[in-house]
Amino acid sequence: MGFIIAEVALQRAIANGIGKLKRNEANFRNIFSQYTCDILDPHYGESYVDDMWTWFTATKLPIMQAFSFDPDKIPCYSIHLASEADDESKASIGDYLGPEEYSDELVNPMTVMLDVGVHATQSKDHVLWMYYILNYVLYREKPLMRELGLQLTTFSASDYNKDSQYMAENIWSRWIRFRCTVQNRLADGDDYYEIDNMNIDIQNNKIDDVENEELVPSIIPDRKIQE
Repeated sequence: MGFIIAEVALQRAIANGIGKLKRNEANFRNIFSQYTCDILDPHYGESYVDDMWTWFTATKLPIMQAFSFDPDKIPCYSIHLASEADDESKASIGDYLGPEEYSDELVNPMTVMLDVGVHATQSKDHVLWMYYILNYVLYREKPLMRELGLQLTTFSASDYNKDSQYMAENIWSRWIRFRCTVQNRLADGDDYYEIDNMNIDIQNNKIDDVENEELVPSIIPDRKIQE
């Protein structure tokens, strides 16, 4: 795989997860099973979950890129690029050794952060439902995300609020910060790999006992420090 377009990959993963959930009522009810527990049942119960399932299966929930966001298509999810930067913690062997033989991997590990918006009108409950549906999908679709090049995926969320940019439309939003690592590579590049260890041939008679007093016992246990 060449360059990873994280926004498109995440959009596909969310759409795939929501599509599968619309065909699986048992999984949907598992997400919201707490509404039917003994303590909450008098206030919500099975009838409330029935209404949620009816709304979910009858409502289109498009996943839109930020540049194509349209308030007329709400309720919806939106994907915004928050940041994309070289991941210095994943410097590869080529970064250490330069363009030596077998050292230039032609791969660029990046840390990508995407803001996923959950948007709904009329009822704040819809934002809450959509958030936990998305929470489930982001977990359930991890294998597909890895297949699409999104690695080490994590996320955090904020509380919902009224979107001041669209106040007249009475739009409520909740935001999720999605974080992942991607590997952009050229056509002939190899996968990134970390350097876990190196074999170093140390000549016993060339170690400075004074400068390396603490190090010598760990690398040459039988070597005695000269007094």
